Amino acid sequence: MKRLIVPLAVLLIAGCGGNAPQTPAPAATGPIGAPEKTALKIGMRLPNLDTNAPVEIALDKGFYKEEGLTVERVEVQSIREGLVGGSLDFGAEASPDVVAAATAGTGLRIVAGYRNREPFVVVVRPEIAKPQDLAGKPVLLGANPGTIEYDVRMQLLKEAGFDLTGVAVKPVNLPGGSNAWVEQFKQGKLAMTVIFPRHKKLVQGRMVLDVMKEWPNDSLTALKDFVDRNPNTTARFIRATIKGIKVYKDPAQQAYVQKLMRAKGFTVTPLEEEPEVYANGPLLYDDDMGLNPKGFEELLAVLKLPPAPFASFTHLGQLTRAQDALGVAKRP
Repeated sequence: MKRLIVPLAVLLIAGCGGNAPQTPAPAATGPIGAPEKTALKIGMRLPNLDTNAPVEIALDKGFYKEEGLTVERVEVQSIREGLVGGSLDFGAEASPDVVAAATAGTGLRIVAGYRNREPFVVVVRPEIAKPQDLAGKPVLLGANPGTIEYDVRMQLLKEAGFDLTGVAVKPVNLPGGSNAWVEQFKQGKLAMTVIFPRHKKLVQGRMVLDVMKEWPNDSLTALKDFVDRNPNTTARFIRATIKGIKVYKDPAQQAYVQKLMRAKGFTVTPLEEEPEVYANGPLLYDDDMGLNPKGFEELLAVLKLPPAPFASFTHLGQLTRAQDALGVAKRP
């Protein structure tokens, strides 16, 4: 659940930079026609293998090229700002942030699922016996106090019997993603940190939180207006990405995927070469890029966000076309 909360007022202003309102095209249905726009950019945030692998696979296998698309994957700090401002066409964005932005009137919509579940794993140093032992010590819960990410982990820790309420910890937020956090923890520079399932064998410590939630993690996001003006492009992009996810989820493709990602500059540790460790990444994805409305409802409740009708933040017509074209089994 990685996210950088950007004030929604900034997003709304960014979306007003000379783009006159356009009349949406009728929703496209049936067979997928020629792409309306062929050069695309997708925004990703953290340089970790699990998040980027399906897109890199689709690029390497030529799945986007087969759809008549030229796709560039770019790392950005604010996906939502890039989408609203027009520098990005698609983004793998934190789902609750998209819901909040859609509710605020930015025009952003979830157009397909991406990582459809969320692992919450937090580890403490061996010498930490109780929450009070963390007083004054550096802890990393993924972001800063007051952000969705930090507060959710605080709540889940409390539910797991490791309540940090009232403990004067020293929150830190380090760059570099989860692999860097693990190294800092191993060096004793962090007393508590978020890790992911693939890191469990890498750390010597005690896991005080270890749950998998059927909550939407990242979702494929775009402006509703963009989708309405480029329905075939959107359907083709989703179709190619589904193919990339299928390869990623195939255990027989592990060696190929990790060789590719190393060549692209992503870190693959020796431990991550073990099949049971590698499998933790693909587990977060569904074959059909579908969405779970109940998962959204539960997550919004936990985050104490106002309930929002599922249709108010999704725009799934082109996902359906891509699924139908591939004949993939859809989420019930």
